Amino acid sequence: MTVARPGLESRPPRVDVRDRVAAIEVLSPREIDARLGDLGYRGQAEARRAAAVLAYRHLRRIRRLHLEGLAPEPGQRENCMFLGPTGSGKTFLVELLFREILAVPTVLADATQFSETGYVGDDVNTLLSRLHEVAGRDAEWAACGVVCMDEFDKLATSRSDSRFAGQQTTKDVSGFGVQRSLLHLLSASRADFPADFGFTSRLQPDTMELSCVTFIACGAFSGLRATAEGMAREERLGFGREPRATKEESIASSVTQEQLEQTTAFARYGFIPELIGRFNRLVSFAPLDAATLGDILQHNVLRAYEREFEQEGLHLSVEPAVREHVIAGALKRETGARGLRTTLAPLLEQAAYAHFGQPGTASVVRLVMDGDGDGDGDGVRCVAE
Repeated sequence: MTVARPGLESRPPRVDVRDRVAAIEVLSPREIDARLGDLGYRGQAEARRAAAVLAYRHLRRIRRLHLEGLAPEPGQRENCMFLGPTGSGKTFLVELLFREILAVPTVLADATQFSETGYVGDDVNTLLSRLHEVAGRDAEWAACGVVCMDEFDKLATSRSDSRFAGQQTTKDVSGFGVQRSLLHLLSASRADFPADFGFTSRLQPDTMELSCVTFIACGAFSGLRATAEGMAREERLGFGREPRATKEESIASSVTQEQLEQTTAFARYGFIPELIGRFNRLVSFAPLDAATLGDILQHNVLRAYEREFEQEGLHLSVEPAVREHVIAGALKRETGARGLRTTLAPLLEQAAYAHFGQPGTASVVRLVMDGDGDGDGDGVRCVAE
């Protein structure tokens, strides 16, 4: 009599990677861009076009490999960098493109949790471990996925010539150590990774093919524009030097295409030039303007709150003057779409505290401008009816 091992009967059968790839809907870049709009992504027309082409190329690569039997050409990997102010929609775009539209294995990781091998912190190869886990521990399906490293600019550190000239003979716990570790990951055709995330040393590392893996780095890169502009100016010392007023760089500022092409500016910012050279596409995200913020407020933020209030038997109403106030606050904070919730959350918490879980206390919650400006929300107050 054969006794089944516990847990095996509940494990779903593994789906062949060919069937997974064949099930992905083939969309043109224009159709991908339109689907982004349907899913609630607003603004960033140029970045959306670049990202839509990136997603289409990713789909075509995995289809050629698994459905047509054509091996990827060497050196054709897609590594892309998204640069832009906070709240401009960088990681949201990655999530919609690859998790929602293509539905391929997608990992979003924070760059600040990594360190060079041998120090406390995650090794960069555990990015592949996460991809393997997200893919249901199917290495072939994981090799069709996407890795996005957020807060990538936090790997930059103050320049030290000894680190560049030392031929990497010493370990470095700073961001340069992680940068050096990423060089292989961004260019190799395959790489080893610990299937158990490196918790033990008993298991042999697995190998993952990387020819179809798309790597995306996202970061605000605050100060990069000022660094690039400073390098373009002629500097004089002593007599004849013209005094120049220093102005503080805005948080919500974008980097021009010309500045993105200055690899020296990235090196001065704190990156190994070879690492920046591994990215074949650098995409700049612009700060969100008032019109785009208003669209996001109406179709994304308020609708989410309205659904929450409806589940509690309440109708949420926000008058136009309050919407303009919220948008103005987000522009002032320079935090993009995140600033919209920052203003609304404290106001709606008052109504949630008073009426959630207590049916019959009110049926309508309205946000209105306080005429005397003495409301708790800087001129906005909550009225329950």
